[in-house]
Amino acid sequence: MHDVLIIGGGVAGLQAAVFTAKAGLKTVVLDNGDTLVRNTDKIQNLLTEERIAGDEIIETGRERVEEFDGNIEEATVTRLSREDTPGPFTATTESDDSYQSKAVIIATANGFDLLAPLDDEIEYTDGPEGEFTMEKHIQTDAGNRASDNIYVAGLANTWEYQTAVAIGDGAKAAVNLVSDHKEEAYIDHDW
Repeated sequence: MHDVLIIGGGVAGLQAAVFTAKAGLKTVVLDNGDTLVRNTDKIQNLLTEERIAGDEIIETGRERVEEFDGNIEEATVTRLSREDTPGPFTATTESDDSYQSKAVIIATANGFDLLAPLDDEIEYTDGPEGEFTMEKHIQTDAGNRASDNIYVAGLANTWEYQTAVAIGDGAKAAVNLVSDHKEEAYIDHDW
């Protein structure tokens, strides 16, 4: 049983995983390898870099997750379900493997068919029209919560198609998840 299961290994999912793993939560990221940012060779909207390739961000993020004892599994999630709310989740993959967790962060831009068993818990909102937008997003509260122990980050949550926004949204979802888990405001400052 994991504390946190993150669906999606792009910048939002990896940033969330860094926070949850560093906070001591048993974290697993399920990543199908189809991360959108890998297609970008010169990201220029980040404070810390003049220009950086998407592949470099992903590889650095994966290393950071593993430094904090988070796990990254190559897997395509086909179904996310749970028996009772707020009970644990089961994620089933294409290869029929399953992963259990107490909480989940949805950070995928690959559609939401896998969430059909949770349709009575999750609401969607229409996305704006445009070349790089999704038809719909998962509706969340101000803390990136869609339902009990369901958090959402990146393009699953917002239409802003920017790496910096996705990184921040992943961090926000994770901080709120950790705060809820610890039942107190979670603040992570590196000293």
